[in-house]
Amino acid sequence: MIDPQQTAREQLRPDEHLYWAGTSDPAKLFTARDGFLVPFSILWCGFAVFWTITATRGGAPFFFPLFGSVFVLMGLHLVFGRFIVKRHRKRTTVYAVTSRRALIITPRGSREVPVGRADRTVTWSGGRRHCTVEWNTGDPSGTAAFFAGGATARIYANTGLDGLFGPQVFAFWDVTDGEELVRELDRVAS
Repeated sequence: MIDPQQTAREQLRPDEHLYWAGTSDPAKLFTARDGFLVPFSILWCGFAVFWTITATRGGAPFFFPLFGSVFVLMGLHLVFGRFIVKRHRKRTTVYAVTSRRALIITPRGSREVPVGRADRTVTWSGGRRHCTVEWNTGDPSGTAAFFAGGATARIYANTGLDGLFGPQVFAFWDVTDGEELVRELDRVAS
């Protein structure tokens, strides 16, 4: 298990102070977006398996079952793999609020936004058990919006599929210590 305080301290710049550090709850795997993604992924995987078996039994050329197998693998990732990816991210990602920045720290590196930005959205789960803070980084326009982000990045945000179809949204997902996080963000932003 990683120590969020220690991980965040390693990222501090001179004269920067750490106000809050934490992680996402790895037990929270489902979101409202799964209301669509779960049935869709089951249908996708089921059809891909059916198509591949039919192509194999029907004596289709070698290419057809091979082609179908790619879609079966994609379906298996949609049904199961994305939850493995999501749990891994939640266990290895640290969120931090410093006197200057909001940080997302992963084994691959870190991302940051100025902590004084007020363009953030705070969302609470039922019963205020989990808190999510999303920074509105602006949506790209033109072809960049179609191919690399904007709405597409938000649709798959926090599903285990995020990052596959564009950049990941800058957000602290499913934090259990939400009251303290929001208090520190408000204190630093004012």
